[in-house]
Amino acid sequence: MKSVTRVLVLAVVLLSTGCLGVPPTAEQTQTTTSATATPTPAAPISDEEAIERATTYHEAQIRDNIDDDEYDVGRPTTQVTNRAENGVYVEVEQGYSRTSDGVRVNHLTESKYFVNETTIRQIY
Repeated sequence: MKSVTRVLVLAVVLLSTGCLGVPPTAEQTQTTTSATATPTPAAPISDEEAIERATTYHEAQIRDNIDDDEYDVGRPTTQVTNRAENGVYVEVEQGYSRTSDGVRVNHLTESKYFVNETTIRQIY
């Protein structure tokens, strides 16, 4: 009889161990969420600096690809198309003309670049 009583007492103690704690208060069970708008992250460089770097790179690419003696590079048209946390996307459109064997040919180049403090990467 003693062993049955011990088993029953032990079972009651084990079962009630988790049930006898103090219940949480209303503040402890409720979570609050606030709807705060997160601002668009500022890119590490300004639009002007990104445009300047992309344009300089673009013009260098044009000059490197021209083998003719006479050429003219036009003024570029640029636009910042997107800002990301780590850089700026810039589109560059620029015309140039070259003369080869007495024939003048006009070209228009368009490229998109990702620019940040350390990188200028041509996207297309």
